[in-house]
Amino acid sequence: MSVIPAMARGIEVWPFDSPSIQVKEVKKRSRGLPRTRVCVNCGKQEYVRADNPAVQCKSCASRAAGMKGIETIRKRKLLLPCFECGKMFHTIQSAESMRVRRFCSWVCRRNYFLVERTCKYCQKTFFVSQGVISGKTNSSGNFCSRPCYNNWLCDTDRITGRGSRWLAIRREAKRRSPFCALCGTTQNLEVHHIIPFRLTYDNSHSNLIPLCKRHHKRVESIFHDVVMHIGDMKTTKLFFWSCLKEWQMATRAVLISILRRKDDAIESGVLAA
Repeated sequence: MSVIPAMARGIEVWPFDSPSIQVKEVKKRSRGLPRTRVCVNCGKQEYVRADNPAVQCKSCASRAAGMKGIETIRKRKLLLPCFECGKMFHTIQSAESMRVRRFCSWVCRRNYFLVERTCKYCQKTFFVSQGVISGKTNSSGNFCSRPCYNNWLCDTDRITGRGSRWLAIRREAKRRSPFCALCGTTQNLEVHHIIPFRLTYDNSHSNLIPLCKRHHKRVESIFHDVVMHIGDMKTTKLFFWSCLKEWQMATRAVLISILRRKDDAIESGVLAA
């Protein structure tokens, strides 16, 4: 008798005890006839082994084990009040140690971060999230609706173009004054229309002034507020033109003095050497 067929038939083989191969038959354990089990929860009937003492089906047993695990997890958690509504709810222990804001639902979290604002155009009160109030744009958290923002801009039909020669005109304006008229920086320069292009279609150099991105937004916001209160475009143009040009001349004088001091320091260093 060969070894492999004997092992395939469930027979244990000891080939090294004696020169002749000894073969021992292995008897399989008998578990008895299967029994019919009726689940005590759902009443489902199924066949199981005779030595299986469970009285629930697999679905009910898994559901009960899961609920027990969830209850154990909840007992380990903390019971803390919601920051918005004050309702007690379960949370993890690290939330208390880190002292973070805790909310019982996403609705409470949203309401907690809402800020009451007043529309700059219609003076209507509205609520907006704190994350919207960034200050990067004129419309962030300042208007209750898009129509109010358009009316605040004094013209609902937005004009995106600046004329066919706008790129050359903008390049020339930066060449004439390669610095911000308010702070003197040479980084992130934009060409600002003293009176908006959508109102006058004026691209002349007397209506253009270079500003950095930060001051460009501020000047535009101040301009629209002044237009809303004054209403006279001629007076508004004279006011902004005189103020911005005066600031530009003062900034130019400061930059020239700084360059002269720098040149004098370099020249004195060269002479000393």
